[in-house]
Amino acid sequence: MNLTSGSLVHANFFFIDIVSLSDPKLSTKSQIKKIEGLTSCLLECNTYKTTPKENLLLNTTGDGFWLGFLQGPELPLRLAIELQARLAEYNKSRIPSETINVRIGLHSGISYVVKNITGNLDIWGPGIILTRRVMDLGDDGHILLSPRLAEDLCELSDEYKKIIRPIHDYTIKHGTTMLIYSAFGDGFGNPKSPTKGIVDKSMMGKEIPKIQKSTIYPSASVELLIQNHDTMLVHHKRTYELENISDEPIQYVLHGIGTDVKKDSINDLNILVRDESGQPMRISSITMDKPYSKEFSTAFNRPIQRQEKNRGFTLEYDVEEPNRYFENAFLVDCKKFALSLEHDKNAPIKPVLFELNQETEQKKALTTVPHIAQSDNKVSLRWEFENLTRGYTLRLEW
Repeated sequence: MNLTSGSLVHANFFFIDIVSLSDPKLSTKSQIKKIEGLTSCLLECNTYKTTPKENLLLNTTGDGFWLGFLQGPELPLRLAIELQARLAEYNKSRIPSETINVRIGLHSGISYVVKNITGNLDIWGPGIILTRRVMDLGDDGHILLSPRLAEDLCELSDEYKKIIRPIHDYTIKHGTTMLIYSAFGDGFGNPKSPTKGIVDKSMMGKEIPKIQKSTIYPSASVELLIQNHDTMLVHHKRTYELENISDEPIQYVLHGIGTDVKKDSINDLNILVRDESGQPMRISSITMDKPYSKEFSTAFNRPIQRQEKNRGFTLEYDVEEPNRYFENAFLVDCKKFALSLEHDKNAPIKPVLFELNQETEQKKALTTVPHIAQSDNKVSLRWEFENLTRGYTLRLEW
């Protein structure tokens, strides 16, 4: 590609830093040796060697380097995985002070070709700037991705969906908040979420008034399937039909999940959200990922307009319920609601349904009779209700 000053380019960027290279305890010779070691490992990577140089932008930085691939979006991630494997081999024969630890940021975007102070062509602009800001959030071993590149890759392959996970909202600079993704798997990446810049603040207090002004539930249901009676692993399936009663379209939905067992990451819950047509809804924000509380938003593939019918979503997830109970509090009015529990026929399960007062935590047993369906191995109980008002809370114990 013939680049000239002022040209606009779209590239898939890779940005890497050596962690703690500027540590004053390191001698200049040690710093140089680490930079040379990182460079030698890059030159051995197949992705780098096989990419035509006319389709590759690159430059060094103080603590590392960046590359811009003018080809497909997979190349930065491939290079990240290959390079970490090379570095792992390199570090095996080094003492701790000589090992090279890196953090990597990946993004897809536009930048401009400019002349630098030497008169040579360089790259500057939002694409390369954002890539660096994504990388700056990371710690040793992290491969962090912007949502643009992560979502593009996950659309390409189911394999990428397994290794690329949304981790949390982060503030990157100037107050800008972005959902960051992390790539990790066997031998690459860092499964722990970085803590620098993390946005860990519940949005429920802010969003609930908006939801109550814009939404009612014509129907809703919660299905609980006990998958393991020893661990009380339960598959939760929540289905909501939404009606927009406001003039503004509903763009996204905020979800909150509380657990009685510690879950270090939201990805441990096997969350799946689909719209009314069965199409996956992408996670657009993760505002809380605490051990016992998760909060995230998903974007509708098509906004829900005023009084539009037959729209909604289904949220599914897996979590243990060792205390054998489930609560459902209604944020808005619900015309029809169904709650079901399915378990093994021979399991010692004795379901009792309560109305719960959230302020006093007092329980009142309900006499609602469930519909019962049985098969050879399973029993399913289903309770149905009508015209439940905002604030009403059901509690099922078993």
